[in-house]
Amino acid sequence: MIPPDNEKALARRVKDHVVGRSHEFFAVVPPGFEGTAQRELQELGIAAKAEGRGGVAFAGRLEDAWRANLGAGTLTRVLMRLQRFKSTGFADYRSRLAAIPWELHLADGARVRFAVSAAGSRLWHEGRLQEEAARAVAARMAAAGRRVEMGGGGAGQLVLIRLEDNRCQVSLDASGELLHRRGLGKLTEAAPLRETLARAILLEAGIGHYHTLVDPFCGSATFALEAGSFFLGLPPGLGRSFAFADWPSFKPARFRHVREELAEKMRARAAAGPRRIFCSDLDGKAVETARRNVAAAGLAERVEVDQADFFRLHPPAGDPAGVLLVMNPPYGARQPAGENAAAFFRRIGDKVRRDYAGCGFAVIVPGLENEKALGLPHDRKILFHNGGIPVALLIKNSVTSDK
Repeated sequence: MIPPDNEKALARRVKDHVVGRSHEFFAVVPPGFEGTAQRELQELGIAAKAEGRGGVAFAGRLEDAWRANLGAGTLTRVLMRLQRFKSTGFADYRSRLAAIPWELHLADGARVRFAVSAAGSRLWHEGRLQEEAARAVAARMAAAGRRVEMGGGGAGQLVLIRLEDNRCQVSLDASGELLHRRGLGKLTEAAPLRETLARAILLEAGIGHYHTLVDPFCGSATFALEAGSFFLGLPPGLGRSFAFADWPSFKPARFRHVREELAEKMRARAAAGPRRIFCSDLDGKAVETARRNVAAAGLAERVEVDQADFFRLHPPAGDPAGVLLVMNPPYGARQPAGENAAAFFRRIGDKVRRDYAGCGFAVIVPGLENEKALGLPHDRKILFHNGGIPVALLIKNSVTSDK
């Protein structure tokens, strides 16, 4: 236990050097959707810039990191950058790490785990790098009269150390569990689409310009869940916890205010008028899973889930210009048995041209051959990977869209 006067001194240092200062943050995003994440953060009042493929960076106070975690549905993880230095020897590496004021960032008794990567550097042995980092952090915390536990499991505060060309970047994970885990206890089917990717696809397709969403290959209903929370103006991270809540700099009362203020602003920006969501799947087990997920999210009255064959499905009544068709058709290991992939995508294209003319669409297609077989004219194309498979997202705006 630190004497009371030292506790007060430490609290002042945390206030002056962590709470009261701006920091550099890095957010991991689905590769190919960096611009989407930038625009989403801009809506939260955070100016970000793309930094490599799969990441955006921004500067701000801790509260900006809170807002990013709470309100940006496209982010996978938010990191606070602590230190960057050049190192070519283990002794220097260890001393540089020990010089970081870990007592300002880690709670007394915190369990710490490391994720280390090294490329193109003289220090390349990741196991040794992790061991030296653990010793440095423990020594610094002990000197401050605090203790830490080192654990290699999934729980605890994650410290990320990346060496590239002898330059070391040390970062602290602010998110905890990956942000696609919205805190709803969602059930999943085979090859589920991550929530962060689904949100990015919906935003790129201009979901806010439509009053109806149709997902005929719904699986676990990820598109429906993300669209439902978007239509209601619910922050995607509203129902979950975050790693930053265990930091010495965390202020619960202030966080509650930030969360409530953000929720109010997002609700105010939500589009007025009725919003309809229809999702279906041919697989009965997937439909049952989708229904349970929709109910758990409190969306049962807004989302209709049916077991149906897309090729026999009737489009919703009303103006097609207000309908967005989103599709993640089965491919790879999920490819329908007994049917050639190109023939399957050709049937999808024929169905869309026949029954969904005038609607907007966003469809995921694996491979150029299947894209040609689909044969749907589109306004934009985004290349990315889904489940390790290279795919393209084809987006078509509805005929009257002003996006």
